[in-house]
Amino acid sequence: MRGRIGLAAALAVLLASSGARAGEAAVGELIGLSPVEVRARLTGAGADTPLPRGFEVARDGGADAYFTLDDLVADPRARHRRMLQRTHGDEPYDPEVPVCRSGLASAQRPSAAGDPVLAFREGRLAAVLRPARTPPRPPAPSLDDRKAYERWIRQTSVGPFQTGFGQLPLEDGAGFLGRWEAGRLALSERLAVDCAPLPRRPPIAVASKRRALNNSDMQGLALLPFAVKLPGMNRDRARAREQGAAMLAGLSVGARLPQDPRAFARSHEGLRWHASGRPGYGVLTVDLGGGRTRNLSDARDAVLVGVQDGTVAWISPPAGAGPGAGLLCVDAEGLAGAPRPGCHGWGMYRP
Repeated sequence: MRGRIGLAAALAVLLASSGARAGEAAVGELIGLSPVEVRARLTGAGADTPLPRGFEVARDGGADAYFTLDDLVADPRARHRRMLQRTHGDEPYDPEVPVCRSGLASAQRPSAAGDPVLAFREGRLAAVLRPARTPPRPPAPSLDDRKAYERWIRQTSVGPFQTGFGQLPLEDGAGFLGRWEAGRLALSERLAVDCAPLPRRPPIAVASKRRALNNSDMQGLALLPFAVKLPGMNRDRARAREQGAAMLAGLSVGARLPQDPRAFARSHEGLRWHASGRPGYGVLTVDLGGGRTRNLSDARDAVLVGVQDGTVAWISPPAGAGPGAGLLCVDAEGLAGAPRPGCHGWGMYRP
């Protein structure tokens, strides 16, 4: 027994010295804990480590918060890197940033089960849910039929946040809870997290001979005349990150907006209002900008804010457990496109 304890202690020291962390716990052991306590139990992260903002929903006079396990346990620097990836930012790679792999330790193939969603009621873990499964896509049509193939690429599935195509997210209110909670995990299921820095990249050998220009080089040269737009675009992206974060910090579920939602959006830069067919309901989007980039597509993060009769009903940050901005760009036939302002291409949304 003493030898086993000594081995465990030595392993803990080794993990700590390398920046690696690992943890595992049954769902029943985590019920009733706060988000900070759950994260500490699984990763050992301190209480002073910033938490991400979850998908927040007003319910029964209080507020629920939903986090994917992956987002809850991620190092803040790793979340920043994901933002850069989503917005095509080009900050240098930091090999010291730990990356966490999370999932169900009790599943034979954790990745097949999806990323568990942790539901907190009044700040305490109430349940762990499986993400709603999307139906499998039909086989791809032949490339010879370009219209059919394009339609197949653009075709989406109804997820937990809509009951039909073309709707705004959560038009049926809290109906998504019933679709989600059908996948509640048993208390005996075990969650596992393993965090470690990525392997260092090998040095890139520089060839002495000049190589011929490839297609990517030619594309870059073709866009070179437009590069004069980059400094102004990056300043605007940085300003949107700052202003959007301040706007988000001032919003809370259950609180009333100071103005009618449409007027509120018109009077603040970076906001857009999407009205619903349901009386008094709609979705605000908040521009969160992006990292410094050399990509002229200007991809940006957006927060979705559901509003009912002037009161904030829910808030969904990007790439979290809640609905994403891409749902605004799905038409009544389920095709990703540009059915609403801000949508472009095949379902891309720019706040």
